[in-house]
Amino acid sequence: MEKNELLETPHLIYVMDPMCTWCYGFAPVIKRLRDEYQEKLKLKVVVGGLRPGATTPLQADTPDNVQEHWQEVADTSGQAFNFGFFERKDFIYNTEPACRAIVAMRYLAPAHEFEMASEIQQAFYKLNQDVTNPAVLAAIASQFGVTEETFMENFLDAALLEKTQQDFMIARQLRAIAFPSLYLLNDKKISLISRGYKTYEAVKSRLAEALHDPLEK
Repeated sequence: MEKNELLETPHLIYVMDPMCTWCYGFAPVIKRLRDEYQEKLKLKVVVGGLRPGATTPLQADTPDNVQEHWQEVADTSGQAFNFGFFERKDFIYNTEPACRAIVAMRYLAPAHEFEMASEIQQAFYKLNQDVTNPAVLAAIASQFGVTEETFMENFLDAALLEKTQQDFMIARQLRAIAFPSLYLLNDKKISLISRGYKTYEAVKSRLAEALHDPLEK
């Protein structure tokens, strides 16, 4: 997040990770908020880095608990999941590449950064694609007019890795201890709107309070 952006208000800061299960469950909520408040708020995506740089295969990390977690999110949010994922062997749940892909789109096609995050979620949770694979991420980016070659050139640039790490640092500075988290930046003041999965109604009510807009409650 650039300093000049911080001076613009209001911003709705969305801290997420595209491989965070509750973020996927929250996807319809944040999309609805984005659509409804597009004339009042600027949505700023910050990738938080759920498991960046993970090296341990999922099968060695209690996959049964992960599957139960997916089922809980499916039951709570109504989002569709492809449980064929759990037939994968030795999958390493490294979320850094997917996060980096979103940051790449921020610079290559900024109008599609949010959609890139959504498509990565769909690819991973619904289509059972390996979004730790840069080639898969490049194919997703191509849906938004960015050639796979251009995407890969930027994705592999050390400068982009640094920018992704900066997002992770911002998430820590915001104390986003759970994903998804929403913050309102208004008049140079940052307020926590929600932490973890919340319903649309709950988030909208809290956002209205923060905006001092009783008509929006």
